[in-house]
Amino acid sequence: MLGKQYQGIFMPIQDITFEKSDDGCHIYALCHGKIIGSIFFVKIGDDKIMISESEIEPDYKNENIELYLTEQIINMARTQHRKVITICPYILEIFKNHPEFDDVRLLNNGL
Repeated sequence: MLGKQYQGIFMPIQDITFEKSDDGCHIYALCHGKIIGSIFFVKIGDDKIMISESEIEPDYKNENIELYLTEQIINMARTQHRKVITICPYILEIFKNHPEFDDVRLLNNGL
């Protein structure tokens, strides 16, 4: 469980906390205890993480929640010395627009 106030590179406009699911394959974004978004990922071997999908509640679509969730995965990848690949078009777009994530990005075309 991550459950910490967001302290990443980008500052959200609301109080957001993050929790890792018990199965270890989702990270949830919560605002005042309500799940407002999630990102699904799978660890592949010892050196990769694949992001397959993200979901954001409609009321939060313009709040950069996917960016904050992506940064959670980026931080995990850096800590675990892994590269990240995504097949989620929204997360792929985030990678394209944020070169500061290139150190963990495994180049792909979104398959």
